[in-house]
Amino acid sequence: MHVADQIRELFDRPDAEVDLGRAAATLARLEYPDADIEACMRRIDAYAGKVGARLDKGRPRETAVSAINKLLFEELGFRGNREDYYDPRNSFLNDVLERRTGIPISLSVLYLEIAKRLELPIYGVGLPSHFVVKYDDRSRLFFVDPYHEGRVLNQQGCRELVKTLHGRPVDLHDLHFAAVENRSIVLRMLNNLRAIYLSARRHRLALEVLDTILALEPDSAEEIKQRAWVRYELGERGSALRDLERYVDLRPNGADAEQVQDWMNKLRRTLAHLN
Repeated sequence: MHVADQIRELFDRPDAEVDLGRAAATLARLEYPDADIEACMRRIDAYAGKVGARLDKGRPRETAVSAINKLLFEELGFRGNREDYYDPRNSFLNDVLERRTGIPISLSVLYLEIAKRLELPIYGVGLPSHFVVKYDDRSRLFFVDPYHEGRVLNQQGCRELVKTLHGRPVDLHDLHFAAVENRSIVLRMLNNLRAIYLSARRHRLALEVLDTILALEPDSAEEIKQRAWVRYELGERGSALRDLERYVDLRPNGADAEQVQDWMNKLRRTLAHLN
């Protein structure tokens, strides 16, 4: 079964019922078709078990954050991969667990999955150009940055972080600090991989990523158009033409309508010549 089909199946239910860890681990099969997803789940189970065994039932729940941080970042040595940020392995949960390094969103997924097993009120937060998690039990609210070894932040700290990343102040609204759905997390991971593969001209893998994005967002016109281009680069002209026809159906009056029509005509002439 293709990764796109596996992801579609995992998300064929309400978002709150989606197994985020399993979905994230499934993305590794883009590069490793035989990736052992159950091994990833067992390792996360073990990490959660170690943290849970250290928690004092009489202490506030937010102290669990310190216990998670101690295990992941002090004892196990997980850290953000600042040396090779765009290595695709940073996005694959099996590699993240094995190499103990990743990017903000993959390390946050690991954090979220441990928290879920401990029934902690910890959620993913998609800041501009960065991903963190937040602890929110309605009486306490703070943010944790797994990419920076579990640094604890308040909202102002998040603003300063984003400002540093962008080199200028960025206006953040309440929506930026809201918990994001599992679907959005996986799509963000896929978008990272898409950018990496396209930049490296690894078109076959870029196509698989686009197929997987479209499994979650089947009417996303921009992704359909981009898939047409990737298929064209791979010599799959018939498939490219079908994607462009679908794109025109979705955006019949788009600003690029004339350009797309010219491209479609060129593809039709090429296909007619081949036949």
